[in-house]
Amino acid sequence: MPQVEENLRVAADADSNALDPAALALVALAQQTFAERTAIPCTRCGYCMPCPNGINIPFNFELYNDAVVYEDVKEAPFRYKRFMAEGERASACTACRACEGKCPQQSLVSEWMPKVAEALAK
Repeated sequence: MPQVEENLRVAADADSNALDPAALALVALAQQTFAERTAIPCTRCGYCMPCPNGINIPFNFELYNDAVVYEDVKEAPFRYKRFMAEGERASACTACRACEGKCPQQSLVSEWMPKVAEALAK
């Protein structure tokens, strides 16, 4: 409860545009660095869903991006195999492209899925 009260106090005292230019520059640098390291521009909005083949497109992309961004060669494949049903995996993609016109990021899902499958099926 003390932490909740502290959070409420800090939020109540916060002003909009309270960050100084140095803090804003640091936030911008962090955003830029993260964007540069992210392979697939997916925001997990889910507009690509449902996939007619049952693939969980956002989760596949999340795992792939995690592997790339965090150089995570063990955890992402483990999560891919452990927490995703085989029919939801990237390897089940038939490249029907039903999802691609719905993606606000204009991700070429059918081109990414074989790369995702290869990287995470290890």
